[in-house]
Amino acid sequence: MRIAHISEIHHIQSAAAEDFETIKAEVAQGLAALVEFDGCYCVLRHDRDGLCVVCAEGKNLLSIAPSIVALAHHIKAPSIVYHTKRKALKRLLSAYSFVYESTDEDGYAIYRMALNGQ
Repeated sequence: MRIAHISEIHHIQSAAAEDFETIKAEVAQGLAALVEFDGCYCVLRHDRDGLCVVCAEGKNLLSIAPSIVALAHHIKAPSIVYHTKRKALKRLLSAYSFVYESTDEDGYAIYRMALNGQ
């Protein structure tokens, strides 16, 4: 997994949808990081309650997932969290112990995977 340059931010435009400009600004300000592995781009943000996968786009999400988990352990994040409207994403990540937490006011389902030993 590598830190991608801000010039590559267009790779997450579809996944970011209407939040693209906000996410782009967070990356530009260093509040979030754009990362890439095997053609999959993700925006990650380290919040007080864990490592948040802000958005991800690309065919190889399963290839980057172990690196995200390793990063979360490395930074001693208590959990990994993601928000999605795509039910297929839950099935895709079924090898990981994400648990449905709630649905936010915008209709995004929130899933969290607690990391043991943190």
